[in-house]
Amino acid sequence: MKLKVDPPYKPLVQMYHCCGPCSFLWILHRRGYWVDQEEIAWYCKLVIPKSAANKFTRRFKIAKKKEDEGTSPEKMHIYLNKLLKDKKIPLKVEYYSINKVKDPKTLIIENLKAGNDIMLDFACKPFPEYKFHGGHVCVVAEFDTKKNILTLGDPAWARPKFWKVELDKITKAMDKKYDGHERGFWIVSEK
Repeated sequence: MKLKVDPPYKPLVQMYHCCGPCSFLWILHRRGYWVDQEEIAWYCKLVIPKSAANKFTRRFKIAKKKEDEGTSPEKMHIYLNKLLKDKKIPLKVEYYSINKVKDPKTLIIENLKAGNDIMLDFACKPFPEYKFHGGHVCVVAEFDTKKNILTLGDPAWARPKFWKVELDKITKAMDKKYDGHERGFWIVSEK
């Protein structure tokens, strides 16, 4: 059985270090809302290298070292819920780190069936097609429950907008052994 997000996502391309904010924007857009990607990044407390300061109209915190760049996967749901509250958008975001998810397949099936959106965060190191070794955020667009294959919507500018991956491979890439950050799933649902 294939479970699909309906209506489907319309691909958007991320700004510098904004895969999480852009993935969230895919969800908002699908649900009929629009918030500027840079504003979402600002709410998410994006940290950027000094060399990227001219890529934004807002002033973001400058990273002291490379591993400080990006957003905090563990806190992003808090920041996104504040944005939703401030914008009066009747959605909520819940975060599930991979070590707290006993059965990722069931989590995905139940949420897609309920009409919820799913973002996931994984380490790029196990995926040689990514030229960096930090983390990356995508949305789950489809799940083939028989083959255990996810179709991910990817906001990266140099990647296909939709690509397939085995559930087991992507959940293994959420382990903190790659870069010290444990990763997981964000579920976006109606309040």
